[in-house]
Parts: sequence; structure tokens; C-alpha cells
Amino acid sequence: MITANFQIRFDFLVDTERLNITLDADVQEHHSETYYIIGNFRIPGHNNQAILPGISIRKEKGVWVHTDSHKPSELSKAAGAAIDLQHPDAGKEIPHPHE
Repeated sequence: MITANFQIRFDFLVDTERLNITLDADVQEHHSETYYIIGNFRIPGHNNQAILPGISIRKEKGVWVHTDSHKPSELSKAAGAAIDLQHPDAGKEIPHPHE
């Protein structure tokens, strides 16, 4: 069940931190198992030009990871940090059903 929709803006370090890109993205919070679908990644001011495919992330053991692999990426960590800044109570950890 979608419980919140909001936008985030964050810096994404690319190419071993040699290139910094500011991105905007749309976030949908789902409360069934508290995860976030992030999509429409775009450069600010270019609202109709998504530059990355969407991702689903959740916080596990204090780290923002992809819901499918349960592994972090630079993108999941950067987007998750932006969620934490905008919504400090977001990402409350719920034990993964397989633990």
C-alpha cells in the first residue's frame, strides 16, 4: 500500500567519485514492508527526461539496499540518505521476513 509520495534531490557520485551529478527523483513509500520505489531520476530543470531506471530500496541494518538483491549501491545509499534528510523517521527498519 502506497502511503506517501514525495520528491528528493541529492548528489550522486559517478565514476569513482570523480563526477558529481545532482538528481531529482520521485519517491513512493510503501508500508506493507516499508520500502521505497524511486523513479523518474532526472537532472533538475529537466522534468520529462528520466536518465536512470527506477529502483526499490529499503533500510536493512542501517544501510539502504536494493529490495531484490539486499545489497547497497552508490545510488541506493545516496537516494536513501536524501530520504533520511527529508523524512527523519523514514526507513524505520522492520526485520526482513527471511531473517
